[in-house]
Amino acid sequence: MSEAVAFYILSGLVLTSAWSVVRNENLFHAGLSLILCFVGVAGLYINLDAPFLGAMQVLIYAGAIAVLLLFGFMLTHDLMKATQERNQHAGGIVSALLMAAVLIGTIVTSPWHGPTGQPVQFGVESLARRYMQQDLVSFEVVALLLLASLMGAVVVARKEEGSRE
Repeated sequence: MSEAVAFYILSGLVLTSAWSVVRNENLFHAGLSLILCFVGVAGLYINLDAPFLGAMQVLIYAGAIAVLLLFGFMLTHDLMKATQERNQHAGGIVSALLMAAVLIGTIVTSPWHGPTGQPVQFGVESLARRYMQQDLVSFEVVALLLLASLMGAVVVARKEEGSRE
């Protein structure tokens, strides 16, 4: 019973903080809400008896990626201005519907049972083996993408700093 209560509390936290990320006009406050959302997802992992994934969620997403985003916001934007455009609702709705279709398609077509009819066990070992054997190239591509975005943020910040002097 307590797991169900924790699930509903954490789900409410994740949904409200995700809504705050989308609706907040101040980028810094949206970034703080994103960190809260990541911590809530980590709590959901821990509630699902996956403490390793919960710890990685906190370390990688809440600790590293969100802080990188916040530094990027602070270096490239004026934080006191409302920077989001309000006329982008149609594009956001279309993107959300496409993402929902992809997620529903993935859930419907994913193999919940193995070839023997037994439920597939998702543990840390099987997850690590799959990532290292099948998805190694995608990890390398993501690493290069993050490196390129960090370098781009530094270049933009230097250009803005040079124009202020």
